Amino acid sequence: MTNNIQSIANTIRGLSIDAIEAAGCGHPGLPLGCADITAVLFSQILNYNPKDPQWINRDRFVLSAGHGSMLLYSALHLAGYDVTLNQIKQFRQLHSPTAGHPEYGELPGIETTTGPLGQGIAASIGMAIGDKLTKTQFNLSDDLISNHTYILAGDGCLMEGVSGEASSLAGHLQLDNLTIIYDANDICLDGPISECFSEDVAKRYEAYGWDVTTIDGHDISQITNALTSTHSRPHLIVAKTTIGYGSPNRQGTSESHGKALGDEESALTKQALGIPESPLFHVPENVTSTFADRQQDLKRTYDQWTARFENWQSSNPELATQLTQCQTKTLPASFSATLENTEVKPNLATRASSSAIIQLLHDHCPHIIGGSADLSCSDSTFIKQSSFISANDFTQRNIKYGVREFAMAAIATGIQLQGVFQPFCGTFLTFSDYMKNAIRLASLMKQPIIFQFTHDSVLLGEDGPTHQPVEHLASLRSMPGLTVIRPADTTEVKAAWYTALTAQTPTALILSRQGAPDLENTSFTDAQKGAYVVHTESKSHIDCCLLATGTEVKLALDVAQALETNDLSVRVVSFPSFELFNQQSKDYQDKVLGKDVHHYAVIEAQSSFGWHQYIGKDGSTFTMDSFGLSAPASDLKEEFGFTVNHITNQLTSVLSQQVTL
Repeated sequence: MTNNIQSIANTIRGLSIDAIEAAGCGHPGLPLGCADITAVLFSQILNYNPKDPQWINRDRFVLSAGHGSMLLYSALHLAGYDVTLNQIKQFRQLHSPTAGHPEYGELPGIETTTGPLGQGIAASIGMAIGDKLTKTQFNLSDDLISNHTYILAGDGCLMEGVSGEASSLAGHLQLDNLTIIYDANDICLDGPISECFSEDVAKRYEAYGWDVTTIDGHDISQITNALTSTHSRPHLIVAKTTIGYGSPNRQGTSESHGKALGDEESALTKQALGIPESPLFHVPENVTSTFADRQQDLKRTYDQWTARFENWQSSNPELATQLTQCQTKTLPASFSATLENTEVKPNLATRASSSAIIQLLHDHCPHIIGGSADLSCSDSTFIKQSSFISANDFTQRNIKYGVREFAMAAIATGIQLQGVFQPFCGTFLTFSDYMKNAIRLASLMKQPIIFQFTHDSVLLGEDGPTHQPVEHLASLRSMPGLTVIRPADTTEVKAAWYTALTAQTPTALILSRQGAPDLENTSFTDAQKGAYVVHTESKSHIDCCLLATGTEVKLALDVAQALETNDLSVRVVSFPSFELFNQQSKDYQDKVLGKDVHHYAVIEAQSSFGWHQYIGKDGSTFTMDSFGLSAPASDLKEEFGFTVNHITNQLTSVLSQQVTL
């Protein structure tokens, strides 16, 4: 068997060399260095079914060091997944699913998009948490949920802070269904890691509460023994490898990391490893037959599991129905009406309105899992009917992520990708910057995670400019695939939650700390369209159309009333979401924004960036384009002009000038 594994490893190396050479670019160092580990995993360790790549009890392999993508594509092809040799030949080409870094949804067997280093580790920890939650909350026995998540990570992944944040939490939760294989080759893109990274990773992970094993990453028996050993805690395997293994002039150097070997060095490498130089993309018969036998064995295991699972479904019909509901994220038939008609105390801050909705979710949406970065008491994300999960209790519905915002967002992505639960997670809006790259990957993968951001403007008050967001809303709005919603009152909070729960992409809820009075004309249905009229003009023309979001909608209504005392015709539009509004028809957009409008203005205690697409270059902006100050909210309103008098005076002046002109 050792000879077969070595042949598999060299086939992975050969396919990787040929694909990278055909593309003229890529990262050969990791596929050459980690082929032995990957060969053992796919031929001996992993439990999977290429015909059912989303099988709930599959073992997962995540290539956190995503630049080595040809390693993964080669292994998936050999293992029988629907990854063709022609797709491998089209590595890094336009519209080819074999992209430069693995992209979720492009090919079966890719568990998550990786490339931004460290996030593969964090997302995998989310997957492991999701498996623990599934096993416990549905009372599934060891022979139904026994899967394991394996991560291949490099030096760069271990340098990135997100991996440390996430690994610390994994140790705290004692995730014994998790293994990181650390490709410890001592080389990064710029050269030897000794120039920038001298810590003892093994000791760091021991301090996190992990078991640690150190092996020769090219020794088949050591690899196998490490991967088959049992542990009651998460396991780090420090695999000492040689980057670019087999390349006579490149191995062990950064030159093999991110550059194609070139024709001459490719030929020399194949000669050194005993890989035929032709034909290109060669897969030996013994490798094909080995994986054919492997697939038969895995199919028998899968069929036996399926029979056991069907027996469980028959014996546990209510749990089985609930599991299906969780997997499909199905809402109860009457949930929309239930949500709209739920009684909530009047005039709450929108974070408090959201908290009331979250309590409703506990009973109606078993797939919902909450969490916060040590702020649940302040960002109002806590599910009160439950407690926090712990190493000894995965029956709960809250996750205490600790002060680990980046890891929280990446772990939540992994929980979503696991396939059973839909997570929401919370922190202050200003800390969304810590999470930004994980939100970006969730958006790229179209994963409907719900991010709740509170303390949404300078009007939070005394905490001052470090905690008062200014540019954050515009920054989130600029991200493709993310729906950003800033509701004005409880009715719009309900609409925002319904939108998030039925979305196919991630949602950011932007909520206030300060009170938000319930408004007369807000609409559960219309708010889901992103913008709608909440105050109609008094004449056939519109002197001023005011656009506002969040708590500033009430201010806009008060401004409209003041302007109307001067015989001006004013429309007020509540505008909770750019993205939802932009999805509406042109006719609807024109109807809301109006046509016969003399002047547009926006009122929002955030940056003006992005608003001119709706108000034109000459529109007035009553926004925050500077950092805030530490003071009571009432003083900040006066200081920054978020008052009826200031805005009314400014608009009256502008409108009078337009009339004069």
